[in-house]
Amino acid sequence: MKDTALQTIVAKSLPALSGESLTYNAAKNVYLTLGYTSAAGNMYYKAVRFSEKLAVFYHIGQGTFRTFLNGITLFCWDGTKAKIIGQKFWGGCDNWRDFSEYFAKEQSILMLRDFLTSQAKLQGAHVHDQDVMAYSRTLIEETQRKQLA
Repeated sequence: MKDTALQTIVAKSLPALSGESLTYNAAKNVYLTLGYTSAAGNMYYKAVRFSEKLAVFYHIGQGTFRTFLNGITLFCWDGTKAKIIGQKFWGGCDNWRDFSEYFAKEQSILMLRDFLTSQAKLQGAHVHDQDVMAYSRTLIEETQRKQLA
């Protein structure tokens, strides 16, 4: 990551990335963390997308023949730091997920929808499911827009 101001913001806002080297993959429009290789020879890393309101971390495993989506962590900004608002993991027997941009995006949207719906209930507010779903889609799509010129 070349922008030192962005590095500082990321280090303060997303402790999960503090000390990690990020590279930007323009073709995929995603920041990638340094990975590690397991004893089985699989590579594991995070692919990260940001917007002004959210950060979406895809936990990815790269095997010899396949790329797996091992999990998604969804963060929101509380004004000073990032807060986890959703997590979902896959793996183990019969629960592997091949990586697909579409699947990862849809799962992120559903996680955000669930969070916003639960927040509305906590506040005693009634919101229409389709409105929450549409807003969740908009917010996740913001993380997928190119952040660099």
